[in-house]
Amino acid sequence: MNEEEFRKYQISRDQKSLDGKLKRWNQIQPATYDTQLPELIWEYITTIDQMFIDGHFLGMILLCASIVELSLADRLMSITKIDSKESERFNLQQMAIVAHRLAIITDQEKGSVEKLRKTRNALIYAKAGTIAKMGRVWYKLPSGNYSESLERSLYLTPLSEGEGIAGDALKYLTFTRDLTFRFYGAQS
Repeated sequence: MNEEEFRKYQISRDQKSLDGKLKRWNQIQPATYDTQLPELIWEYITTIDQMFIDGHFLGMILLCASIVELSLADRLMSITKIDSKESERFNLQQMAIVAHRLAIITDQEKGSVEKLRKTRNALIYAKAGTIAKMGRVWYKLPSGNYSESLERSLYLTPLSEGEGIAGDALKYLTFTRDLTFRFYGAQS
């Protein structure tokens, strides 16, 4: 394939995916922050928005977990006065526990962090059984009736836009943005 053929292929591919991108673009609300976000969090937040629109759900969920972890660490450092080296010793689960005990996050937010962490771990460590279980949960499939491969496939390549990994991606994008908006201030 030469450059011109590749260009035509990409244009055709972009045209085929445009409707899905527009649908996902309409699912997320624009927001502006009252204060300047830390540079890395700003970069990551704008990236997850674009990744969601483009349909890159797997990477987007991993990045959402990173944003939540960075935001929690930042908030914990500002409240507890621990330094950045010390905060690096905490993982996401530990930060959520401490943040919850200090009333930095609510019960519901703690639960959302835990779900995001488990989803991230299943995806990043390629836990096939866990991903299959996530597919069973999304489609309310009874255990044992379908192959693990089919269940994984249903999660990672859902039958419709709002199911499987696509549905989780929107949920985690919304949660991540809401949490950072609350931590750093935002206007809708």
